[in-house]
Amino acid sequence: MSTPSYRDEPSHGKARSAVAAACEACRKLKMKCTRTGPQGHENSPSEPCDRCKRTNRPCKIPESRPLGRRRGALGRYRGLEKAYRKLQAEAKKANISHGLEGVYDSVSLPADESLAFDSFLANESDTPRFSPTGEARPEVRPPGAVIQADHWEDAEVQVEPVQEPMSNPLALLAFASDAAQATETSPASVNALSSPASRRQSDRQRGESEGHRLLHRPGYVSLGLQLDRASLVQGLDTLLNTADAGHQALDYFKRTGVRQRDIGPDLDPVELGLVTMDDAHHLFPIYFARLHPINGILDPVLHTPESVRCLSSLLFTWILALTAQFDPASASIAERLRRHGDKLSRYVHTCGYKSVEIVQGYYISLLSATPAKTLTEERSWLYTMYAIGVATDLGMDQEGPTACSRSSQSQRDRNLPSPCSQADQVARQSLDGEWTDRSVYEERMVRNRERTWLRILLWERANSAARGRLQSFPETSLTRSIDAWWLHPLADMTDKYTSAFIILRKVLASLQTELKHQAQFSQSDAHWVRDLVDTSLYDWCNTWLSKPADIASASPPEQVSMTFLHYVYEHGRLWTLSLALSDSISRAENLDAIRQDCFESAVNCCETAVRDLTTVGEPLYCMLAPTWAMISYAAVLTLKIFPALYGPRAGSDVELLALLSQVALQLQRAGTTPPHRFGIAALLGQHLMMILRARALGLGGELPPHTQDYAARRRPSEWQPGPEMSQGNPLVSNWDPFLTPAISDQTGVAGDGFADFFREIFGPGFGDLL
Repeated sequence: MSTPSYRDEPSHGKARSAVAAACEACRKLKMKCTRTGPQGHENSPSEPCDRCKRTNRPCKIPESRPLGRRRGALGRYRGLEKAYRKLQAEAKKANISHGLEGVYDSVSLPADESLAFDSFLANESDTPRFSPTGEARPEVRPPGAVIQADHWEDAEVQVEPVQEPMSNPLALLAFASDAAQATETSPASVNALSSPASRRQSDRQRGESEGHRLLHRPGYVSLGLQLDRASLVQGLDTLLNTADAGHQALDYFKRTGVRQRDIGPDLDPVELGLVTMDDAHHLFPIYFARLHPINGILDPVLHTPESVRCLSSLLFTWILALTAQFDPASASIAERLRRHGDKLSRYVHTCGYKSVEIVQGYYISLLSATPAKTLTEERSWLYTMYAIGVATDLGMDQEGPTACSRSSQSQRDRNLPSPCSQADQVARQSLDGEWTDRSVYEERMVRNRERTWLRILLWERANSAARGRLQSFPETSLTRSIDAWWLHPLADMTDKYTSAFIILRKVLASLQTELKHQAQFSQSDAHWVRDLVDTSLYDWCNTWLSKPADIASASPPEQVSMTFLHYVYEHGRLWTLSLALSDSISRAENLDAIRQDCFESAVNCCETAVRDLTTVGEPLYCMLAPTWAMISYAAVLTLKIFPALYGPRAGSDVELLALLSQVALQLQRAGTTPPHRFGIAALLGQHLMMILRARALGLGGELPPHTQDYAARRRPSEWQPGPEMSQGNPLVSNWDPFLTPAISDQTGVAGDGFADFFREIFGPGFGDLL
């Protein structure tokens, strides 16, 4: 197509008016610019517009250029890509509910249309394949590449699991409705439902309707219904009436091709000037090196700065915000990223966006463990429930179509073993030539969905257990095959620990049921609860827990993951033992033994925390919020049980107070390192130190002569509770350190305030233990 010659001559072009010029930010948003200053010529000063003032970025006006298309410019899409776009547009206009998948599959995906996949293939060709424990993080795409959101959406839809609708009432209705709409306009279906005109005319002359004739015609199966025959006739007449009934909600179950994503210039932290891509490229490797061994929800190959930015602003912002909290060099951007992440969390929840990346974004935002200003402003449980709902709605709790199932036939033809059906050594062998590059990419997407569901389920189960609401574990096809899930050739290093966590939660759920069942019978062994817990967890410990020598010889990321796994086990064991302290299980029987077992387990948790946080140090500071809460819980539990076991004599708890003081110091240090960070661990440490100081008010005086050094020589088993111990509550004595007059005047900050804070973390069940 010829182009006008005036475009080569700027003097002939129609330049934009200087009065109507808008800044770059307003031009991107297609909004009116509100600059108030004079703009008569280039050097005249002007105030920035209101939009740029709010976002604190420079208000720049681009240079004026001639209107119209520049000489030699072509359209954005050409050739096969342009034809593919036209097919999509025509399909949307036709509003066809069936057959679109075949139309799209018949057209090969152009290179520019699947930029994420092409860059993924380039990455796979440069790096060793199927390395589940590789620590290197190769780039998936070249820097500066831009990915359209709907391109990733198409790939995501292709890997969604095919659910069986027979056991899903709404899904079965949706499938049936979709099929009915596809055949509703078919001429064959219309002719099949329509009776000949002559037959209808004769029926009218006899006063009979079509439904009456069909019900009196022999040959149909009788169901033995007790309904009036007239109502059945009316139903058939309505069914056979082809007149338009004016349906208004027939598109309710129809699935749209493109899902709206939380991206755009008003949400993207880079577009808003909060951070640069250079900062993102600096923080992402730090995230995968320090935080990924514990979080374990992302794929280092799929989740690069460019891809995450184009998929979800929520996920992109929270990765940067969480990493900036642990990076001393990013102190200047940490706070504004956190605030922007909080705004995005509220915005996404309000708008109801749904995607795998949004679930991952909420998960990482919960891990940041930055407490709100007040307890009433905490929204962590709200976001947890929303993320679980989104994941379930997207079918992430079901196994997706794996590359094994797609290539099983070709493998049988080649007489080759399936890579997903053998043992560990077979599963991790090289499969070059077995899977296509497309299947590798799709398999990573499938595992990304499965990994996200398992991790968000673990987070929800951990919080439910801490709140005393864990009754059962939701079993799905994915969790039932969790034993071999981490043996996949494309498995990440953290997938092994994800499987271990899932199996542990399943064991603890069944153990709680068994504990309540055994409590109905009389037990001869006073320590039956401890023996039951240890026996149930014995196999899991032998399978998943590493020995100290293995931890010392492992790589730094593996050491952090192994240590964190041991913490989760210790806290799960303590939580299960503490269940026996409730009246519904203990029934005032063997209380001293149960108290002793819980006390020893809690002291062991505190001692382990002090030792590891002192020796390992900063790599463990990024542990999850429930871990810090359980350490604080163990400390408080020892304070509550100690008087019931060893009596309320002043000074007998000096060694315990010394240990718990170190716990409080380590918590505060973990929550304030680097200095610009204030995590939930620091808040819990401050409250714990406040309680310990109130408990230690009487340590200044001298002990009576007959009690000096006597408490240290007595074994724990020799102590018996005094007659003043209250038997109504197995934990609370008449002398309660949390209700002493020394702290009752502090408006409940150290007493009721701390208990309220723990009830927010652990739920109402925590009050029963105290």
